[in-house]
Amino acid sequence: MKFSSIKEYFYKLNNLCYVITLIPLGLFIFLYLKMQEGKIYAIIQEQQYLLITQIAVFVLCAVILTIVHLGVKKKMKTYSRELGLGNKMTKYFYLSLNRIALGAFTSVLVAAGLLITGSEIFSVYFLGILLWMAYQWPTPKKMCAELQLKGDEREMILYKRESL
Repeated sequence: MKFSSIKEYFYKLNNLCYVITLIPLGLFIFLYLKMQEGKIYAIIQEQQYLLITQIAVFVLCAVILTIVHLGVKKKMKTYSRELGLGNKMTKYFYLSLNRIALGAFTSVLVAAGLLITGSEIFSVYFLGILLWMAYQWPTPKKMCAELQLKGDEREMILYKRESL
């Protein structure tokens, strides 16, 4: 990842995260509106299978997001021991993008659940995933905490100094 300043780094990182988040959000809104208009019909109609699908999607998404959270936390500890702020920032960039992308993937699973069942509980699931993604969103303060930055490195990130 090439960047000439801390501001540019966070600008690129946030823009990519927004794009990754907005794609499944647009998909979900489109599907939801089409379901409300009656143009898309649910594949699963029986109450028993509907409940099984709701629980299965919820558990699958919860497991994926938990694994992502714990995996990223473990990798952050490893990355925090590396030398050089530039190396840490590059690895944090890709790890943050992966974290947000996997959140977007789970939201696509929820959109698929909405499509096959037509159940509005998937709207609640989707909102939960969006809240999880907001919690995981990369910010300078979060970066400093996760990479355990101290001293000059911390000041450089928090106050977005011009040079590395």
